Amino acid sequence: TIRPSVASYIGTPRSSSTRQACNGGMSEAHAACRLTTNLPNELKVTDAPLELPTRLTRFGLSEVVNHLLNAEKLRRFDFVVNGELLRGTLAQSMERHEISGEQILDIEYIELLAPPALSSETEHPDWIAGVASAQTHATLHADAAGSFNGIVLAACYDGVAYARTAKGEMLAELRGHSSAVKSVSWLGERRAVTASKDRTLRVWNLSGSQSQGLQAQCEKVCAGHSDSVEAVSASPAGNGFCSGGWDGSLMVWRVDPDGGEPPKKRSKADAQDAPPEMVPEAQLQGHGDCISSVCWSTADLCYSGSWDGTVREWDMTTQTATIAVTAQKAVTCLDVSLAASAIATGHSDHLLRVWDARQRGLAARLALQHKAWVSCVAWSPHQPLHLLSACHDGSVRLWDTRSTVPLHELPPHNPKALCVAWDGDDRIVSGGADGHLHFFQISSA
Repeated sequence: TIRPSVASYIGTPRSSSTRQACNGGMSEAHAACRLTTNLPNELKVTDAPLELPTRLTRFGLSEVVNHLLNAEKLRRFDFVVNGELLRGTLAQSMERHEISGEQILDIEYIELLAPPALSSETEHPDWIAGVASAQTHATLHADAAGSFNGIVLAACYDGVAYARTAKGEMLAELRGHSSAVKSVSWLGERRAVTASKDRTLRVWNLSGSQSQGLQAQCEKVCAGHSDSVEAVSASPAGNGFCSGGWDGSLMVWRVDPDGGEPPKKRSKADAQDAPPEMVPEAQLQGHGDCISSVCWSTADLCYSGSWDGTVREWDMTTQTATIAVTAQKAVTCLDVSLAASAIATGHSDHLLRVWDARQRGLAARLALQHKAWVSCVAWSPHQPLHLLSACHDGSVRLWDTRSTVPLHELPPHNPKALCVAWDGDDRIVSGGADGHLHFFQISSA
């Protein structure tokens, strides 16, 4: 219920930034505030300035909004002041941004996300090094996930990639690598590519359905790397992918985007035949150390992060590169958000950095602290301000880039969290060195 006292400290603006409080005639600092929102009309309040105590935090402001809405049940909100989430009091925010008490303070209230709830958990024989969502791939590449909506691929150190539903149910096993699978990426609705420590990548065709199960058949074995392949990322059109690894080379591969006919059930004799090999279209040089991560974000641009401390932006037409970011610390992971025009990178110095993708040679505009190596980062495909991170201390965090404090810290992996991904707009998947794959559901508070 709404506290009756809320109404007592809401007033109309006065010329002074303080007014007499009812309690003992003591003076309390107030500010003229305008509450705004982009939420539906039924959640909008008057935009007329209100005089509010500057001691209020987001919890007190939530009570004010609920009072103005005449809400019977308390609904929690988050608040944005001068482009930042309010963490602390209004007075602290005003001081940090040098906002005078005589100015009208614009405060935007937004939907507050509840802590993501663990909906299912599955166990695997070895470390989970990477995850990829069919639905998120379809969203980012304007593709149709179709019957594969809700399917997640998990790359495992036992040499197998596992296809599972959002409930954790097993659908298929992608077997063929002779060593750990380090990374996995969807190529389209029914195709995927895996990268392994065995120095190869494999292109897979999946047939069947979620209700009847899937059959996985390896179409191609991609040979070209001279050391472990650490990362793979599909092109937006699904007609190729790029890979990077310990040999420091960025390999570009081309495939038929349609993938030909769905795989037919093979006899035991056919199953023993090795899939045909393919070679890279190009081998691009530029990094001086292991390429830890790659992201083919648009038809023309691909990004790679390396232990040499740089992120390179590659023009896929001319196959040349420029240094987009120099962090001086090993880049352990990266992701690119077109909606936010930003690059997120994880590093060996325990920092997650956010860079403006449109600028060069400038310092990171945001640095988020962790307690160990940052092993994975993932931008939300639907909310350009939301970012996930996984860390070698076991933690998995959900961030809003308008704050240096995480929105939520999810149940950890033990001892290391190695990967995390969005599954659509309301689910999160994480994997770790404990062999567990965690599925989370997101909802409003």
